[in-house]
Amino acid sequence: MDISSKLCMGCMNELDENGNCRFCNYSDDIPHLQSYLAPRTILDDRYIVGKMLSYNGEGASYICYDMIKKSKAVVREYMPDTLCERERGTQNIVVNPEFLAKYKTYMSEFADMNKALSRMRNLTHISTAMDIFVENNTTYVILEYVEGVSLKKFLQTNTGYLTWNRVKKLFMPLFTTLSIIHNAGIIHRGISPENIIVTTDGELKLTGFSISSIRTSNTGLSPEFYSGYTAPEQYSSLAYQGTWTDVYAVSAVLYRILTGCMPLDANTRLTNDTLVPASRVNPGIPVYVSNVLSHAMAVRGEDRIQTINDFVTQLFDKHYLMEHQKGATQTIPIQRSERTPAVRHSSPQRKRSKKDQNKVSKASIIAAVIIAVAVLALGGVLLWQLLTPPAKDSTNSRTISFPDEDSLNDAAQTSVTTEQIITQATPAEPVSPYGVGAIMPSCVNERFEVIKKMIGNEFEIKIEDVWSDDIQKGIVLSQSIPEGTDYDPNKKNELVLKVCRGSENVRVPAYSGKTWSAYEEELKKLEITYKKILAYSDITNGFVVKTDIAPGYNVNIRNKEELTVYVSIGRKPVTQAKPDDSKPAAAAD
Repeated sequence: MDISSKLCMGCMNELDENGNCRFCNYSDDIPHLQSYLAPRTILDDRYIVGKMLSYNGEGASYICYDMIKKSKAVVREYMPDTLCERERGTQNIVVNPEFLAKYKTYMSEFADMNKALSRMRNLTHISTAMDIFVENNTTYVILEYVEGVSLKKFLQTNTGYLTWNRVKKLFMPLFTTLSIIHNAGIIHRGISPENIIVTTDGELKLTGFSISSIRTSNTGLSPEFYSGYTAPEQYSSLAYQGTWTDVYAVSAVLYRILTGCMPLDANTRLTNDTLVPASRVNPGIPVYVSNVLSHAMAVRGEDRIQTINDFVTQLFDKHYLMEHQKGATQTIPIQRSERTPAVRHSSPQRKRSKKDQNKVSKASIIAAVIIAVAVLALGGVLLWQLLTPPAKDSTNSRTISFPDEDSLNDAAQTSVTTEQIITQATPAEPVSPYGVGAIMPSCVNERFEVIKKMIGNEFEIKIEDVWSDDIQKGIVLSQSIPEGTDYDPNKKNELVLKVCRGSENVRVPAYSGKTWSAYEEELKKLEITYKKILAYSDITNGFVVKTDIAPGYNVNIRNKEELTVYVSIGRKPVTQAKPDDSKPAAAAD
């Protein structure tokens, strides 16, 4: 029986005895778009295509079933509908001859982008390519199927917005992943609540990667824009795009999550920028967070925060927080301009009588006296504290504290007393022994190579090996500095990571038909300690003859158990002397 007949084409779960799906309401009677693949189409003799999930000007995505892995996946088909169409009665793509060059160029970009993403399979917060193949005159990419709901739907079931405390924990791993992607030269250009999946484990995964032309105006493809999240430069084919383009989109997503309101569309902001700061929409948002979001959502790309690293630094840097906190309590002196000739105004509203001017003058004098007295009093208090020695039993009597990040409100709503100003004027001892300036990310369950790229320059990393038969090699199991701890990125703190080395028992690989150079490379990858012995043999010179431990049996790499490898130097000559640089063993059996 055909396996596809047992599967629901809507969710790829098995049908019940009556041929009905218990998980979704999909029906085979639902018609599909004729321009796209029909359900139960087989691709690459391996993938069963189901219903179409989405499509845009670049192509279409379908749910599919991998008959080899016996699991769900997503197949992405390159099919720009403005450049080509599907041949009637077949799955072949027919390209308009006028657009053949453009079709091939975009398809090459499509393949290159997904090949680059496939090399990042160790990143757990993106949906990457698992397979790429060519068929039907186009290219297909097999993507991981992510169980969960879109962030858009998630927000609809969570009162429409989230607190900053929850958001920063939720998004920090995604920021790290996005930074790594940017370093690889990939710009997403479509970050929005629709392309972020909240998994069943409560984590975020970024999906919806596409070629740049699909998210830029006037490229010959039907553009895909996300109102409120697409950056202003994407509405013009002449403007420069870069990492700052994704910074805008990420900031817009945070704005939406924290305020519960959709950001103003960037195309509108180009002519009438009336975007309201986030802290004014929701006073519970820390003011410094609101300021960073406003900076990151600047209309002009050059005025914007340029990279995700800078964006994260400003969001989580304690010095940045303190700077904005103090700024809310500073007094701005009145700027007096130089004397200029008086200008007579005929408007009665601008005329003042001498009596009114006298009242203003008296009020100004009184205010000036009060300010002067306050300043003198404050100076006296500070001077007294500096000159008076502390009492013996009052070492810890003065505590220096700052408001929690979530308690920071707009400066207009913040009441700061003289005592608070004095307390803030005194430098605080850092709470963390590692300094302040950045927040320690979670390294556990991440690959060591990823962690090294992410924070390798900020720490003196020491590795402690852990051996396990069940955990994948290279996975970090613990970290000496706990997640969320403050640290100074300019100070080389010691970070101890326990990293899994894999199993200590490794199988000896097969050697039959392999040259010594190829076999040696394989042994090095497996970290097997070996010894090479040259031997006369009927086997071709340079090929492996045998090993003292048969292939399939284990060697202990933790204890550096040595494997002896016999390498052929050809048949033993009758009259020729042995080579000077080796002492061949007896001819192998």
